[in-house]
Amino acid sequence: MGGKILDLPGVIGNQCSMRLSRAQRIENVFGRRQGLMGQGSGLNEAIVTLRGHIDLLEKRFVARRSLLEIVMLALIIREHVLLIGPPGTGKSAAVRGLAASVNAQSFEYLIGRFTEPSELFGALDLNALKDGKILPVTEGMLPEAEVAFLDEIFLGSTAILNTLLGILNERVYRRGQFMVRSPLLSCVGASNHLPEDGLLAAFADRFLFTHFVDPVDDAELQQLLTAGWGELTGVSGAAAAPMPRSVLDTLHAGHLAIDIDPVREAYAHCLRKLRLLGVVISDRKSVQALKAIAAAAMLRGSQSAGIEDLWPLAFMVQNRDQQHEVRELLAEELRFASNPVLSGSVIAATYGIAAHGARLTQQGHELLAVKPGTSEMDQWLVKLETHLVHIGAAFSDDTIPAGLKQVKDDILKHLAPADGQPVEVHG
Repeated sequence: MGGKILDLPGVIGNQCSMRLSRAQRIENVFGRRQGLMGQGSGLNEAIVTLRGHIDLLEKRFVARRSLLEIVMLALIIREHVLLIGPPGTGKSAAVRGLAASVNAQSFEYLIGRFTEPSELFGALDLNALKDGKILPVTEGMLPEAEVAFLDEIFLGSTAILNTLLGILNERVYRRGQFMVRSPLLSCVGASNHLPEDGLLAAFADRFLFTHFVDPVDDAELQQLLTAGWGELTGVSGAAAAPMPRSVLDTLHAGHLAIDIDPVREAYAHCLRKLRLLGVVISDRKSVQALKAIAAAAMLRGSQSAGIEDLWPLAFMVQNRDQQHEVRELLAEELRFASNPVLSGSVIAATYGIAAHGARLTQQGHELLAVKPGTSEMDQWLVKLETHLVHIGAAFSDDTIPAGLKQVKDDILKHLAPADGQPVEVHG
């Protein structure tokens, strides 16, 4: 017979190898879960600390919660963020405030067309240069920063952007034969608009997240003015105490222990849908985004990623119009998105009414938990009435979630006048 001769020992060996490989994968997943469980209260405490820290920052930077959350998410997973928006929208102030609050070495610079590389990476040591050695003085400069904020980043020269690539991708700064490891956790780049130049667009792709920043909505203008006047007069209250660096380290280790297998197929399906729409997401970004999905699951309190953790996909798209299209295209997949810590980002990334309802419910519980004194009572009642307006603007009596309905009823009890007549609130 002229059939193919099978190498039976080889076949058996391959099958055993496949079984071993599968067993090893199961063991690896189990090991990651055990590691996550082993962190126990330490990880839970870090998540609670992070949430409280973002809540405090949100009071200073009105309508910038999603921006703060995305930058914090990038710090946890060691990735980079682009902030795109017109001047005067508080991009620099928010990032500066966040960087100061995470107890990390930071570097900030406004790049211009004539900015020299030495202004970012350090000038040459003249004494070493006399001896024929190239030795940049990097102390206090970008190569030694843990958090970097580069405003007008796309105005940088080719020499600056090429050097930046090494730091962003490899965490290494090179100049000639000189090389030093960079402790960079995350770089936040800002610009008024995205570049149209193809080469600059390729550079922009190194930033996993893109967040478009708009002026504060009309509904939050009064809150902005109140917070802004407090900053100007120095009576805004104590700034958030620096968050211990150990919190970021704990969260970074924790997200790497998350099991992403349950959501991998759904994630791949979403990527295929985006390709059909014409939205191009590089293979590099597609893989790096798994870290964001894992971190979202961790901050949600889960040991494994689920479909409710796919919302970071919206921030991977570097086009405002396409971000809106992605929200519509993935409406079915993202409608269950939720996250108690990154609630602002979930709302910004989706059209998910459930996420908005959860956020309003959480805020309502926090307001109702306050026990105001006599002098604070009027201000507290105004806050309750404002929250009631927000609830009425988002939900009708037929669509309001049960938990939020209870919050609404509790607020109405506090606002009810002595005669017991129903409160009339105009949205």
